[in-house]
Amino acid sequence: MGLKSATYSFIGLLFLTSVNGCASYQLDEAQHSLRSTFAARDFDRTVQLLENYENKGIYKDKDHVLFNLEMGMAQHFNNQFDSSSSHLSEAEEQIEQLYTKSISRGLQSFLLTNDNSLEYNGEDYEDIYLNVFKSLNFIHQNNIEAALVEARRIAFKLSQLEMKYKGIAKALAQSDTLGRTEWKAGEANVQNSVLGHYLSGLLYAKNGKPDDARIEYEKMLEAFTDQPGIYRFQRPDKEAMMRIKDPDSFNLLLTGFAGRAPIKRQNDVRTYLPQEDIYLKFSLPSLHLYRSQVNSVEAVINDTLRIPVYLMEEMDIVAKEVYKVKEPIIYSRAFARSLVKAIGTNTISRAIEKKNDDLGVLANIFGKIGQEITEKADLRSWQTMPGKAFANVIKLNLGEHTVRMEYLDERGRILYTSEKQIRLRSGETLELVETLYWN
Repeated sequence: MGLKSATYSFIGLLFLTSVNGCASYQLDEAQHSLRSTFAARDFDRTVQLLENYENKGIYKDKDHVLFNLEMGMAQHFNNQFDSSSSHLSEAEEQIEQLYTKSISRGLQSFLLTNDNSLEYNGEDYEDIYLNVFKSLNFIHQNNIEAALVEARRIAFKLSQLEMKYKGIAKALAQSDTLGRTEWKAGEANVQNSVLGHYLSGLLYAKNGKPDDARIEYEKMLEAFTDQPGIYRFQRPDKEAMMRIKDPDSFNLLLTGFAGRAPIKRQNDVRTYLPQEDIYLKFSLPSLHLYRSQVNSVEAVINDTLRIPVYLMEEMDIVAKEVYKVKEPIIYSRAFARSLVKAIGTNTISRAIEKKNDDLGVLANIFGKIGQEITEKADLRSWQTMPGKAFANVIKLNLGEHTVRMEYLDERGRILYTSEKQIRLRSGETLELVETLYWN
């Protein structure tokens, strides 16, 4: 290999990396704009931005899951329930397809420039919580049976989580020819979702299945008891929780969402293996929590009746725990990819060095620069997902009512209010009032 051809090869590598990097940063900036409009509750504008970004190619084919999650959430709070369910369903199907593909391809599908080159297959907590909003979409449309199907999928996905990643770890280990990496899954510290069982219980009750509603109620209590590290807050009033077993005890579901989903940040790891003269650099994503100012939510009915809307789930805390199951595989994959790059650099530079010492040194230097530049953690995530879920059910007389939701801080000061007019009609199964303070 001559000096000129080697130089061109490295320039080509750096150019391709720079193009991919620019695309990644474009997406980061686009999602920042989404967060701004979503926080301002300008959901129509959020939908418009997403459509504009898709038309401009900022969301590429490999970002389809992410696009569908964002659009599904924006349309949900923009009262476009059919379209929201369609996008969330598409995201769910794509996540399943990409999981199947990752099992069949093994390690070869991961050893690319960096994880941003891969199709985004969604985080497991995103796959779980999309069913919450699909379920709420159907409640808004008075389709209790369809809403129940979605709520039940939350428990099913959580039950499959550890087994899923043991399968992925096994597939990666079988295709790892270097044998330098330990492939294993983390432990699933979340087996049950209080929010999932709460929704399933009240929907079973309204669907005429009281025994199933009772079972979901008991599973909800178990989730509180068996997972104190996840459900570290004071559990809701027992009498209020028991209402979900009796369909005649409620006709209005109050839900409030606050806070934000965890955000990913990049951590760079650099090391040198002197015996093999191998320099390794790999980048790892880690989840960081936002601190929400919201401490409690209350509903004021007709300016006279004040009732608590109980914290049911800290979705951000659950997300961080669920992420731990996948984390060891992310780390091992990053190490394996970095090792492959380093071995490739050494092999090429030594081959060149046999013909030209100076050119061999240059190749080694460029290889290390290439490792530095090509490594970027995958920081893509569902930006518009809330961080906390509040809920309660109540029975009101038929007719018109004013429902004001108040979001309060630790001192009881009102941070945000949202007022809605509802009309409870004879024959309606369940009315839903849903609000969001995405602080």
